[in-house]
Amino acid sequence: MSQRAPASMSLRLVVLFGLLALLIFTAVGSYLSHSLHVQLERRDDEELAGKCRSINHLVEHAASLDDILARRHLVLDTLSGHDQLLVRIARADGSTLMESHDPAGGAPELDLAHIAIREWDSIQSLRLGDLRARYIASKPVTRSGEQALVLVVRTASDRMLLLADYRSDVWWAASIGTVLATLLSYFLVRSGLRPLRTMAVQTRAISANRLDTRLDLQAAPRELHEIVQSFNEMLDRLHRSFQQLSQFSADLAHDVRTPLNNLMVQTQVALGKPRGIDEYQALLSSNIEEYERLSRMMESMLFLARAENAHVVLQIQDLDLAQELNRIAEYFEGIAEEAQVRIVVSGSGRIQADMMLLRRAVGNLVANAIRYTPAEGAIELEAVAGDEGAVISVSNPGPGIAPDLLERIFDRFYRADPSRSSASGSSGLGLAIVRSIMALHGGEAGVRSAPGRLTIFTLRFPGTQVKSSGRT
Repeated sequence: MSQRAPASMSLRLVVLFGLLALLIFTAVGSYLSHSLHVQLERRDDEELAGKCRSINHLVEHAASLDDILARRHLVLDTLSGHDQLLVRIARADGSTLMESHDPAGGAPELDLAHIAIREWDSIQSLRLGDLRARYIASKPVTRSGEQALVLVVRTASDRMLLLADYRSDVWWAASIGTVLATLLSYFLVRSGLRPLRTMAVQTRAISANRLDTRLDLQAAPRELHEIVQSFNEMLDRLHRSFQQLSQFSADLAHDVRTPLNNLMVQTQVALGKPRGIDEYQALLSSNIEEYERLSRMMESMLFLARAENAHVVLQIQDLDLAQELNRIAEYFEGIAEEAQVRIVVSGSGRIQADMMLLRRAVGNLVANAIRYTPAEGAIELEAVAGDEGAVISVSNPGPGIAPDLLERIFDRFYRADPSRSSASGSSGLGLAIVRSIMALHGGEAGVRSAPGRLTIFTLRFPGTQVKSSGRT
């Protein structure tokens, strides 16, 4: 089953904006409707209470209940202009004295005699059939001392009918406003996303031949600065990697071509005419050297490839630094004597590292130092205690390295002196391997040098402690 493609950002923003507009319009309309309902109901209640007080006043000034019945028109005049107000005046025993309407005349559901009064002199709610009503009841007393029961009911009001129309208008306005806001949001979203489309056009113009192209940070909105800057930094890394890969391919072709040409030329010369056994043996011996050189080169390249892809498994051990440095010095003792240089070891302590990789990293630095140290010079291997870990340094006198070359010294196939490196069989991968080994250990490799002075390579291992001691 194919995975469903996600909706476009524009569509999602428009839908979310429409939902938000609907929510806001609904909330505002509901609030306004409720607020108006509360105000109108309060005014209706005030009017209801006022009418009740007016009728009570008429009852209290009447000579008797029969006098109220005789002056019925005064009560009805009080209700004039208010068709939704109903009045019932009853005797103390509950019998009806008068009502403002006739329940038997076509509206039996409005028979006020059946209303069960819950509280006196307070406004209450009730239902009369399908009608929602509000009422107030009181017990005024005539001048003759007769008690009357007065009930005033409001079944509806012009204000409440107006409120119903108002609610309908609010919902229509909210619906139309939501539709308009959604339509307008489409154009606003397209306008707001225009910088992204501009970035997309710029990125489509980037290719392998134009990796130096960068997105314009100043032209991008502030909210996109972080994205644009991250993208430009990614392009910087890709550009550097692509340049290194191109240089690596060229250097690899050059370094492989030299031994292959040597093998072909020597073999062609040997096949040019019959040779003696000694000459063939010399040819085979020379070919073996070229094969070994190619083998070392392939092995180094394979190690670098595995190290960069984290396929090298470290065998971490607790190692004695002084012991390891002395073993490396002993291994190179014969080569150093042949080059008429000395190897001096100093420092002590312990370190958590892979023994074979540690020896390989330091060994590459020592071999490189022997190659460039003049006769009667001394190569120093030293371990010192740093604030954050162990530092192993390999220093030697010699021609030094120019400052502008220090950044490239750890690149693959780079040689500060190509003529000497080729003559000594160097592949230009030794220092690159050193840097990869340190990266596997979470450390770093560095170099300090100046022409005509000491060249010092340092290996910094984190999280270790080394105690300095005397020279051995």
